[in-house]
Amino acid sequence: MNDVTTQSDDLTILLGCTTDVGKVREVNQDCFACSPEDGIYLVADGMGGHLAGEKAAQTAVEVLASTMVDRVGSGTADAPALVQAFLEANRQIVQASLSDATMRGMGTTATMAMVVGDQVIIGHVGDSRAYLIRGGEIEQITEDHSVVAQLLKAGAITPLEALHHPYRNVITRCLGMQMDLEPDTHQFPWQPGDRVLLCTDGLSGLVNDDEMRDVALEEADPQDACQRLLDLAMERGGYDNITIVLVQLPA
Repeated sequence: MNDVTTQSDDLTILLGCTTDVGKVREVNQDCFACSPEDGIYLVADGMGGHLAGEKAAQTAVEVLASTMVDRVGSGTADAPALVQAFLEANRQIVQASLSDATMRGMGTTATMAMVVGDQVIIGHVGDSRAYLIRGGEIEQITEDHSVVAQLLKAGAITPLEALHHPYRNVITRCLGMQMDLEPDTHQFPWQPGDRVLLCTDGLSGLVNDDEMRDVALEEADPQDACQRLLDLAMERGGYDNITIVLVQLPA
């Protein structure tokens, strides 16, 4: 993909984005969308049968993006609106799953970032991730909704054990799992030079946080950073679909 740059209020936001099927999977069930003019960025990682996961991820991206673009246009883009968008995407995926046997059991993660004025708003379900890179440090903003994350939080396993745990890919919350859904939201003011990195677990499962930070800071062009991170994940096996979105806010 080509570099994407948006100019808004004399502030230039740089964007890099890429997705790849990886070396093992036959179908890319990841999906992403970026609307720099609206300050909207998101990734989704579908799960289910051959087509079901892809359908779930596409539905999530389409509903979330279109709903929040409308909210931006009406000046009502905020965290509560983002929650409602997640609930609507979840409702549509659940209904599609129930109405079509070939889609039964489909679901998807979804992690979305919005830049609204001087604020960054994050919405999230599943084990895709949003990171903030600021002042030479990286922080995982989202919390994985997974069995392994729960075990880590409870102190039942170590971070090293988590890397090879047999349930490391089992998620506990996603769009499509059930009608009741509690998406997480986070909101914070952005600072000059901040970078927001969104990715599916095809990247985070193979490239650690410090490596993501280093690549993001070393590359002036976010698209080059995304390509380097993709190449690194592929070199380490590319066992899953890989999707990366890197937003570089004005310095």
